[in-house]
Amino acid sequence: MYYIRFLKSPRIIGRGNEKAFGAKITITTDLGESFLAADLGICVDVVEEDGESILGPAGREYVWKGREGMRSLEVSLPMRKVRKVERVRMVVAAKGEAYVDSFESVLGIGEKKEGILGGVVTVRSMEIDGYTGYPIGTGLAERVFSSSIRNGLTEIHIWEETGESIARHVWDAGLVLSSYIASLPHITDSPLPRLPILESALSSPSLNILELGAGCGIVGITILHTLPSPTHILLTDLPEATEILSRNTSAPVLDLSPSTTSKISHQVLDWSLPLPSNVAATKWDIVFVADCTYNPDVVPDLVKTLGRVADGNREGKVVVAMKVRHESELVFFDLMKERGFVVNEKGIVPLPVLGGEDQEIEVFVFGCGGEVPILQKTLR
Repeated sequence: MYYIRFLKSPRIIGRGNEKAFGAKITITTDLGESFLAADLGICVDVVEEDGESILGPAGREYVWKGREGMRSLEVSLPMRKVRKVERVRMVVAAKGEAYVDSFESVLGIGEKKEGILGGVVTVRSMEIDGYTGYPIGTGLAERVFSSSIRNGLTEIHIWEETGESIARHVWDAGLVLSSYIASLPHITDSPLPRLPILESALSSPSLNILELGAGCGIVGITILHTLPSPTHILLTDLPEATEILSRNTSAPVLDLSPSTTSKISHQVLDWSLPLPSNVAATKWDIVFVADCTYNPDVVPDLVKTLGRVADGNREGKVVVAMKVRHESELVFFDLMKERGFVVNEKGIVPLPVLGGEDQEIEVFVFGCGGEVPILQKTLR
């Protein structure tokens, strides 16, 4: 999966009649370690607060010349073409089948999505003053993922930082796991793997759900929007994630229905320290971990934390989503086995990569010791 990012947030460039909204973008992988090496048409648009385009249906088109080694691209929209409204936002999206702004398109399912060659995730800027052209706030960008698979049309809004910190960005495994969860229980009509234990656990009433290493919070927030029964969700991470989690779990961003009875909150949880008293005292039904095994140095502390949480509920499940980036990550499974966890089921979700070798996201459902794994092979 590739992501369009703002290297420079939208701003005014030029003078007089030559004034324009300008921004500098790049297209990279989730960790930013490589750039899109394929050519891609992209569309730059300016929208009002309700998402309606100010420029009309076409926007302004550019070409990302990845085959020529492009690493960044300056884009601009003449201000004279932008109808004066109080607040506007710049949206940059891929054209054609690479366009990703829904969970269905992430998974490669739905209309005209079968057999796609890889996706590029749309980005939206912070608000811009429609009269002066200056940004209202800096340092953040928004991803919006719609889903019509479950409970009607739902939009998940996730803000992330535009800086160099990878901890406060959306990562592939978290995005794919969120998309997978949103697709339940209608997954029987798609080529995606079935995870019956996870499906059963998520269908239970009044769940207590804990997410470790939540980052921007996309997994927990998706669960909040998609589970029909009342649920308590706690997102946890290190202190540097507190600000972005506060924003993403705020009432205006969540935009929940008044009838929603589920609750979501966040707090600091350091894996190298004992569990906070409220976490230790809660019987957690499901613990979610996505994109947290890439650094083998912190994996021992992660497994210790999972063990402490499991001590409070031996019937609970641990769901781990990962994109294996190097062999050293596999120490996670050795440590989980030593701690008494057993893989109950496993599924693989294919992740096509535009212009590159296809990847995959592995989803594991662990139970505590004494249980017999019901699935010993990869599901496809």
